[in-house]
Amino acid sequence: MSPKVSDAYKEEKRASILAGALHCFTEKGFQATTVEDIVRHLGISKGAIYSYFSSKEDMYIQMADDRMNAMVESLSAQFKDITSAADKIRFLFDRFQKQPLHELRKWLTFHMEFMLYAARQPELIDYFSKYSSKALSLVQKIIEDGKKSGECRADLDETAAPYLFWAVRDGLALQFMLYGEEADYRSILKDMENMVLRYILKSPPN
Repeated sequence: MSPKVSDAYKEEKRASILAGALHCFTEKGFQATTVEDIVRHLGISKGAIYSYFSSKEDMYIQMADDRMNAMVESLSAQFKDITSAADKIRFLFDRFQKQPLHELRKWLTFHMEFMLYAARQPELIDYFSKYSSKALSLVQKIIEDGKKSGECRADLDETAAPYLFWAVRDGLALQFMLYGEEADYRSILKDMENMVLRYILKSPPN
């Protein structure tokens, strides 16, 4: 087997283990899930899992990193063809709109449980800081470019604005984490988009 095929196989195997781990985490909860649960679900040996991941915490971190990196890379590529700060914000909200509420709930439940667990594990807090900075930097770049072009308010704090952006987005997700209708969620998300645009733009959005 050539090195190229071997690398592809390893990545496929890694991805399949993460998919199995996510299934177990969302079904049973992160803290209640053991590596043995993942072994049974996937039908592989514990040694096979440990050849890719050092712990279930490592599985979560790599899983979350993969998800975040894919989002940042995809959006960064799309933004190369979008010059307007308003259009970039609209593009972000369009992605939010396209995510089914049941999928958001599944990921958010798992993510929140791990955050509570990490709050008691100091060695994991630094990871969350780095993880969050990727999403914050994405919005900060939009604000910085918008201020340079004169599209965004000159008095807008490009450091604080990204925190406010993700706070309102994550806050809405939390409100619908356990209950609520999809149509209501999407309607409020659209209102939130208009609110964010009014906040960052020098002139009211069309």
